[in-house]
Amino acid sequence: METTMTELQVSTVFDMDPQTQLHEMRLQGIFCDAFIKTPVDNTRLPVHRNVMASCSHYFRSLFTSGLKESGENEISIHGVSATTMNQIIQYAYIRKAIITPDNVEDLLAASDRFHVFGLLKECTNYLYDQISPENCIGIFRFSRFYNCEQLSQKSWNYIICNFKEIVENSQEFLQLPVDDLKEILDDDDLSVRNESEVFAAIQRWVDYDTNIRKDYYATLLKSVRFCFINLDFFQTKIQKNKTLTNLRDCKKLINRVANLMRIFYEGAFVIDDNNTLLRPRVPPEIIFTVGGWSSSGVVDTIETYDKNVDRWYVTKQCMPSSRAYHGTLFMDGWLFIIGGFDGTQYLNSVYRFSPDEKAWEERAPMYIMRCYVSAVELNGLIYACGGFDGRNRQDSVERYDPVRNQWTHVQPMWRKRSDAGATTLDGKIYIAGGFDGAACLDSAESYDPAVDQWTMLTDMTSRRSGVVLVALQKELIALGGYNGSDRLASAERYSSVNRSWYPMTPMLQGRSNFSAVILDGKLVVIGGYDGSTTSPNAEEFDPNKKAWRRIFPLNFGRSAVSACVVSHIKSGREFSYHGLASSGDNF
Repeated sequence: METTMTELQVSTVFDMDPQTQLHEMRLQGIFCDAFIKTPVDNTRLPVHRNVMASCSHYFRSLFTSGLKESGENEISIHGVSATTMNQIIQYAYIRKAIITPDNVEDLLAASDRFHVFGLLKECTNYLYDQISPENCIGIFRFSRFYNCEQLSQKSWNYIICNFKEIVENSQEFLQLPVDDLKEILDDDDLSVRNESEVFAAIQRWVDYDTNIRKDYYATLLKSVRFCFINLDFFQTKIQKNKTLTNLRDCKKLINRVANLMRIFYEGAFVIDDNNTLLRPRVPPEIIFTVGGWSSSGVVDTIETYDKNVDRWYVTKQCMPSSRAYHGTLFMDGWLFIIGGFDGTQYLNSVYRFSPDEKAWEERAPMYIMRCYVSAVELNGLIYACGGFDGRNRQDSVERYDPVRNQWTHVQPMWRKRSDAGATTLDGKIYIAGGFDGAACLDSAESYDPAVDQWTMLTDMTSRRSGVVLVALQKELIALGGYNGSDRLASAERYSSVNRSWYPMTPMLQGRSNFSAVILDGKLVVIGGYDGSTTSPNAEEFDPNKKAWRRIFPLNFGRSAVSACVVSHIKSGREFSYHGLASSGDNF
């Protein structure tokens, strides 16, 4: 039996889903009852009125308003190309459009104009997926122009979080209008390590067209939180800047700032939320100090440290239960609490906390109870090394996959060790010191996950239990601990080149069972036991100056404490000065 081409076409059409059938019928002009004409290129596109009206309030109003256009067979739409309109029409039929870097702005503008909100969302998602330091300002300004609130907020947050990289790499930054630049600089959440980065941004923007832009110096400098700038930087780079001091308004501002900074550094701790110069920003990184053992026993308290004001704050959030000698990690927006001791039981339980959602979740427990555990994160996986189960010191190691919510055993260490220090460096795990049940240890070893193998390293120069091990500037540093008789202030660094440990500047205070983190390129040491009491003291090591200095102490002394750095969370304001001190919770 002979089959005609028309029959084949009909058969093919009816094998498709209804949306695709309508789309094919439109392409073939079947049952179409209107044409959309684009005068800019004199093109007529066939459509079904009911399909277009079901997709867009704009077209529904156009076809049902009772005006002259609603009854016409051909409707002209100005200011849009046939290519863009064809994509709009195609999306109305099959909810698909071809979005590319070349057409996304035209499609977004058209979908906004014609109220095709599904396509508008796809365009905004596409733009955000393409966002980078080089184009984020353009995307932000484009989204604000078209009142795309979600994309505008997302791109603004990207600018705030990646400001330094944008200043250094973006040509769009150099072309910002002064009002837009000031709006960015005025944001409390602007992610900068130091206010000198804000001044450097102003300098780069002005240098792009100095003759015209130098007149904006005074306006922009008012956005710098000068009392939180490095004092040496202020004295050498700003007070001695001839361009600034030759501008009357700038010189007046600099003299005022100098007086304020003298009061700020020499006098009492002063913050004025109504004075930009004295108002701190929300820090991009916050130390979370969790649990521990105080003079009253095991605690469930969380304290956070705001480096911009050098203060610790007790948060409203607490752990689900008291816990000490545990591990704490921050990964993918979650704070993980691993193992430990609650004052009665040795724990294998695992919890995670979302600072943004203020919610705790219990996760899969470890196979083994681990008090005095050493926990690290490597390549998106958590490793729990050694510890004490209430009877035995452990050489076993477990690895946690947060996606599968599952623990698995990996190769055990060469030595049994609890209360050891552990960290990661260059794709490997390092662990040092600890206690094996009989003696404090000076041994150290490393684990390579690629081959599932531990390798012994050169012994440290001191035995250290309750030690902390950190990676700083590509070196391992072992700090403090207990050698069997004394709490140590000494520290030593490991050279992977010479495979040897070398002494370094000791801490200001001997301590064991404390915590340490790297914050803003500096080593921060927190709490611990000093041989007579649980200590609230904290200190900071600057690797460039090779010197320690005391920072503000915890609100109460804690040993067996665990801490980590939490970065770029949405709720950073709530866990810093702005959310805690200003609300009267403490300080």
